[in-house]
Amino acid sequence: MNPTTDKRLIGFLVNDDFINYILNPNLILKELWEDYSITHPEDIPILHQAAQILLGDLQQKSLTEEDSNNLKRTIFEKCSLSMY
Repeated sequence: MNPTTDKRLIGFLVNDDFINYILNPNLILKELWEDYSITHPEDIPILHQAAQILLGDLQQKSLTEEDSNNLKRTIFEKCSLSMY
C-alpha cells in the first residue's frame, strides 16, 4: 500500500458509520455504503480490507505497530470500550 491508501484505510476504520455497518448492519447503513461503493469504486478494495480488519479476518496488515496501536485506541474510544 501507499501512504494515501493507508490514510483512507484508517479513515474507514475510525468512521462510526462504517464500523456500525460492518459490526451492526442495518438497512440505512447498507444503503449508505452501497451508494458510496457505486460512486467510489476505487475504494472497494480498501473497504473490503477495512471490513476484514474490523471482523478480525485479516491476518496481515501493512500498518506500522504505532499506527496499529493508534488505530486500536481510536476504535476502542469510538466504541466506548476499554483496551485493558
